[in-house]
Amino acid sequence: MQIVAHRTVVKLVNKEYITPNFLRVILHCEDIEPYRDTPIGVNNKLFIPPNGATTVAIPTFNAEKNIWEIADESQRPTIRTYTHRAIDLDKKELTVDFAIHEGDSIACNWARDSQQGAEIGLAMKLKHRETLPAGIKNFLFLSDMIGIPVVASLIESLPSEAHVQIITEVLSDADILEDHYQSEATLELQWLVNPHPEDGSDLAPLAKAAWEKLTQPYFTHITAEDSTVKTLRDFL
Repeated sequence: MQIVAHRTVVKLVNKEYITPNFLRVILHCEDIEPYRDTPIGVNNKLFIPPNGATTVAIPTFNAEKNIWEIADESQRPTIRTYTHRAIDLDKKELTVDFAIHEGDSIACNWARDSQQGAEIGLAMKLKHRETLPAGIKNFLFLSDMIGIPVVASLIESLPSEAHVQIITEVLSDADILEDHYQSEATLELQWLVNPHPEDGSDLAPLAKAAWEKLTQPYFTHITAEDSTVKTLRDFL
């Protein structure tokens, strides 16, 4: 079955820092009705306009040429993958959480610097297959701050008989979000404070130690820096 994605333009309504490095952004989506049956936690594509632009131009697909076209190449947006954390059909609002960190991050810079009314593009699947497999009782989630929203969304659906271990890497003690993870499952939370994950991470060795204690069958979900993901993928 083909999963259809719907594209539209959304506007910044409000934003607030949940922690010093975790920014919650509220987006107005006038065209929100197509997303009525889209589950929380599904990945979406955000189209970030060039620096300084307050409106966005979304490319269109030319099937004959197999390319995405845009009238003004200087206005081509940068595409990044995020997870919506909440959807309010009555208010026509989407909530997206951004991990704000140092470096040249186009999406973070937009979230941090944009003012009310600024536009970005959104593409999100209208329906989605279940991500977590049935019949599994043991789960291990490994996540940096970028992955917190999707982990929080996924574990909400787990039953009480499931056991979930979550190892989360954050930038500071103030970024620890104990109440952010809610589930009927038994949760075991471990927080790894690392102010400079770009210089290296202990997430991989912590994960390997956790795997040694897991009972088969189990399911693992990983969101982290590329080097950590590669190390753990090779290990698995």
